[in-house]
Amino acid sequence: MPFDEYNRAVSYYAGGDIKTAYTKCVSILTAHPHFHQAYYLLAVINNQVHQYTKAVQLLKRAIKIENALKYRVELIKSYSLLGVPNAVVAIADTIIIEHLSSFSDLDTLGVSLSIVGLHHQALLCFSRALTFAETPELLYNYAVSAKFSAEHEKALSALTRAVQLKPHYYKAHFALSDLTLGADVESHVDDLNSLLENSIKSQTSIEDVLHLSHALAKEYEKQAQYSLAFETLLKAKKHKAAQLPYDRKADKRLFDSLHQVIQTSSFENSHNNRTDLVAANNNTRPIFVVGMPRSGTTLVERILSGHSQVSSGGELEHFSLLMKRASLSESNSVLDLNVFASATEIDYAQLAKAYLASTAHIGNNEGQFVDKLPFNFFYLPFIRQAFPHAKIICLLRNPLDTCIGNFRQLFSINNPHYNYTQSLEDCAWFYQQYLEWINAWRQHDDEHTKIVCYEELVKNPETHIRDIVKFCHLEWEARCLAIESNNAPVSTASKMQVREPINERSIGRWKKYRPFTDDIEKLFKT
Repeated sequence: MPFDEYNRAVSYYAGGDIKTAYTKCVSILTAHPHFHQAYYLLAVINNQVHQYTKAVQLLKRAIKIENALKYRVELIKSYSLLGVPNAVVAIADTIIIEHLSSFSDLDTLGVSLSIVGLHHQALLCFSRALTFAETPELLYNYAVSAKFSAEHEKALSALTRAVQLKPHYYKAHFALSDLTLGADVESHVDDLNSLLENSIKSQTSIEDVLHLSHALAKEYEKQAQYSLAFETLLKAKKHKAAQLPYDRKADKRLFDSLHQVIQTSSFENSHNNRTDLVAANNNTRPIFVVGMPRSGTTLVERILSGHSQVSSGGELEHFSLLMKRASLSESNSVLDLNVFASATEIDYAQLAKAYLASTAHIGNNEGQFVDKLPFNFFYLPFIRQAFPHAKIICLLRNPLDTCIGNFRQLFSINNPHYNYTQSLEDCAWFYQQYLEWINAWRQHDDEHTKIVCYEELVKNPETHIRDIVKFCHLEWEARCLAIESNNAPVSTASKMQVREPINERSIGRWKKYRPFTDDIEKLFKT
């Protein structure tokens, strides 16, 4: 009987033997091609091994046979992992959260919604899941979405409970370091020092050490112990650099290739005369905000999304992923020379259509939206090919504040594009490459690109915000000045700061880290 075989497959899967579980499911479907449960388990296995496209296909077959709620939840998960938010939204709209009675389904749906930035909806899922069970992982998921939604007291309570249940939960400790105040800071410092010492002794993962070290540095900074904060980060980053050294030469090749792209007339003219490109890509719905991380991109995004005609898209990876697929590059990296080498062969009209389709859910496909992935500066020539009239805003900030900001931030550990943040010297070198590139781009595309200086913006906000709003062809609205009143979720490292009015407090922060900045100070003075 297929049910007996299926139950055995489930047992194998639960025991960690996914290979045998997979074989059992294939055997079941060979004899019983309409046994939808086997399609579902195969999809779960494919999601586990990162075969998300295959999982989508399997789940669609299962749903065609039996439109089960848990199948739709798993399909939402697959689409979120694939980076197809419009599909996530479309399927999620068919689900009434109050009707879900499975802890697993609620947690899965919540995580999937949070991946695509729908934190308010994710909170509803996590809140309901907590009525069934209280696990450290669920409390952490709840707290992350609560933080992004400015529900800081709820986040603090959930994270405090999470580390009570699981004292060495390093991700929870890192999230908690954003929220502690007063006497809780000193207590957390003691806990973190003890946890970090044990982690280093037991040689746990670099991810563990980095999270705990960054959490400890944040707490030291609250106590104005900037030397201790810097030394804590330096030790952890040296540990990471030993495992994943930064390759300046690889990044230099990327920047050099960008300069070559805008100097190549064949690229610039390859699609400009196509009527379908002109018809398809006069769209000005996306506004691209780019810059070095920690340079003010989130601030500009909050200013613009405060406008009644502009929505927040957050840090979207849609353009880079779509370009990667269009380039047919088979490398593991999203961004590499192979993608650039294929740039003249890409159909930018189709790329633009795919990008607009994948972002249609933002603002219900009305008005404009901000795509503020900082590293989209690597894609400026290609964004311009796809969207000839889209507005691009590039942020520039004091190099020393930018370098310290990058060094202090815990970025995605497995993303090689952030490896330059392992030392201040590499941060400074990367900043120089970025500045040279943006200056070249500014001369190449001055009509639809605007350079915004962070320091000038925060010192004289109304004047510069009016210029930004006018540049984007929007009518003036005073609400753009009040970023603290913008209630949209924030999924970036600036999630705490942008809940406050615009201020100058971050200007000159680098001075607190002297004498560690001595070498890069000399570099930027020359």
